[in-house]
Amino acid sequence: MANDGGITAQLEQFIADTLAAMQSGGENVFRTADVYKYQISADAGGIEAFSRYEPFAFVSYWPAGDAAREGDYDLRQVWRFAILIGIESTGDGVARIGDANHLGASKIRDLVIAGLDGQHPGGDLDCDELYYTGETELLDSPKKYAFEMHFTTNRVGD
Repeated sequence: MANDGGITAQLEQFIADTLAAMQSGGENVFRTADVYKYQISADAGGIEAFSRYEPFAFVSYWPAGDAAREGDYDLRQVWRFAILIGIESTGDGVARIGDANHLGASKIRDLVIAGLDGQHPGGDLDCDELYYTGETELLDSPKKYAFEMHFTTNRVGD
């Protein structure tokens, strides 16, 4: 295990592993699918590092989750996760809409939702299934497209 064993770190790894195994037409959807470790941060080359990893999916816990108390005062936690997806193409618009030979953001989005929405990570992780909650466009240029998909799950138990 390449993390501290905390439940949110384990969930990040589950999502990254699921994305790494995702295929379409017998081919991997992503060249790089991993937990976000600042691979394309400003310190790592920023947008210039895009080409090194694309098509990529980087997963991170989004610490703007929610917590509340239920009727019996049990803690209710909602964890949110973000998947940063980036695609690059040689033709204008292909990164966004794809073509006969390349997956674009449109199809990748469909595949990610189908692969993760309603899925439980299994094992002894005390949480509900993952649920898709929306997305945000981050970069829309002729040859590069990036967006962030959001998923949530609830903590189950104490």
